[in-house]
Amino acid sequence: MNPFVNPWSEVEDVLRRRYVTDVLVPGWIDRDEEPVPEFRPQPVVVHVLLDEGALRLESAGHHDQLAARVVDSVSLDGVELFERVREEETDFEFAHASWGEQLFGDGWSRLRCTTVRPYTDAGSNPAEGVIKCLALELESRYWLFFDPTWTFGIRIGNAEDMRRWERENQSGRSVG
Repeated sequence: MNPFVNPWSEVEDVLRRRYVTDVLVPGWIDRDEEPVPEFRPQPVVVHVLLDEGALRLESAGHHDQLAARVVDSVSLDGVELFERVREEETDFEFAHASWGEQLFGDGWSRLRCTTVRPYTDAGSNPAEGVIKCLALELESRYWLFFDPTWTFGIRIGNAEDMRRWERENQSGRSVG
């Protein structure tokens, strides 16, 4: 087995034992925009921050699978898009946007996952942490839905996005 992946069972165990504290989306700052620079999100990788470490979600395969890995810290290492931009020695300034407040609402600094719902299809490989998409219900009754098939990377949605995906992809099934 690849040492840089976690079997899905390990990922799920970590999600059930730790608290979610934030969701970080990488991108770069476009300073050419006037009068205020703009953040340009590039969510080909998303980090779900935990009270200890993080869950790294990355668009995998042909951007139709989600690779989940438990990591000690946030990094863009190994992400082809960011590696290519670094190699070209551009003036891009990388940054992470914190989406926690928008996703969780005011007053929440850490939330426990009450439901972990991974979906798989024929292209998934749970033994290597590769699933189709992922839904997390947090104790505040907020749902986070991570769908890697979005044109621009991983789409972070809510309960309605999860239900829509389930209706449109009835062949998708939960790991279990």
